[in-house]
Amino acid sequence: MKRRVGVFLIIVGLIMLVVFFTIDQSEKALPGLFFSGLGCLLLGGFMAWHYRTPPQPSERFRSVKKVMQERQNPKK
Repeated sequence: MKRRVGVFLIIVGLIMLVVFFTIDQSEKALPGLFFSGLGCLLLGGFMAWHYRTPPQPSERFRSVKKVMQERQNPKK
């Protein structure tokens, strides 16, 4: 759930930065918009990165791993 909030904040931050840079062209810059967008982007990036789900264990070479394990522990 926290990861979804992080992704939402990233999107909101990007939108705010785009709006800031388009408004900045008209010489009526709003610095609060820039810092809010940057803050949302950084907080959302931290949340999305910190609360990511761990990757699933790899199923690659499972037959090779099984053979190697049988060689190390032979059945008597």
